[in-house]
Amino acid sequence: MKQFLISAKVVVSVYTRVEAETLEEAIKIANDRTPMAIVADGCDNEDENWMLDEVDGEPFDLHEE
Repeated sequence: MKQFLISAKVVVSVYTRVEAETLEEAIKIANDRTPMAIVADGCDNEDENWMLDEVDGEPFDLHEE
């Protein structure tokens, strides 16, 4: 039987905690943050990274690699 490597896109929800004087400042700070690593090592936290609790999206745009 053949094996196929199929890729897809998934949209997920993420969050980050920001301390700021205004919402506009908070959005600016958050925009400069990076997503947590896919394989988290325990060093990522919501005060410095975008965090992902669970994959809550559905795969779409499936195609063979």
